[in-house]
Amino acid sequence: MELTNLLMDDASRFRADEEDVFAYVHSIVQNTNKQELVEWLKELSPEELQAIVTPFLTNKVTEKIAQKEFE
Repeated sequence: MELTNLLMDDASRFRADEEDVFAYVHSIVQNTNKQELVEWLKELSPEELQAIVTPFLTNKVTEKIAQKEFE
């Protein structure tokens, strides 16, 4: 499934209920292989990719700092 299809096809059946949309997207991502996820990421603009990667890396750095504080 292409990323654009994910955003257009079945998503239109949901109202703006964030929990329902999250559960829908989560189930698709969980059932998608790594290669296809990478292909989706390639379709993103640099700004979209940065918006995804920045919170992820921030969380990882925060975890590392917290780990060091407990040692």
